[in-house]
Amino acid sequence: MSQFSFRLEKVWKHRKGVVDKNSLEVAKADRRVALLARNIVELEGNITRQNRNLAPSDGQQLQAGRLIAGAAWLDHLQTLRNDLEDQLDTATRDLSRFRSRLTESWRDLEVLSRLKDRQETTWRTDRERRERREADEIGQICRGRHGQAKVSR
Repeated sequence: MSQFSFRLEKVWKHRKGVVDKNSLEVAKADRRVALLARNIVELEGNITRQNRNLAPSDGQQLQAGRLIAGAAWLDHLQTLRNDLEDQLDTATRDLSRFRSRLTESWRDLEVLSRLKDRQETTWRTDRERRERREADEIGQICRGRHGQAKVSR
């Protein structure tokens, strides 16, 4: 018996590879977005703590040097947060672009998969027809021989 052979198997395998590659890119971009978001949350906590540390406690005197150093550090933390937010925006856009590519490559693969399934179904139907036709021909030959055997006796 012959096996089904999809003529576009190499194309299907290539498209499957593209889907796998795009899936990895989406996962990598998703991890980057999550890491940046987590870093921003941590930085927000540091900024909040720094703000609290700058405010004088009850009974403490304001110290100019401490305030200047704290304000400079707070400014640095806010600059870092702005940079991280810019990176997060870029990473989010990249993630969206990678997801679009994945969706497009998945659709391409689905089209080929449906074509492969349709061709395989057609091939199986044709094979079953041929097998039935061959069985019918064998049956007719046997009946013909059986009928001739009765006549000659």
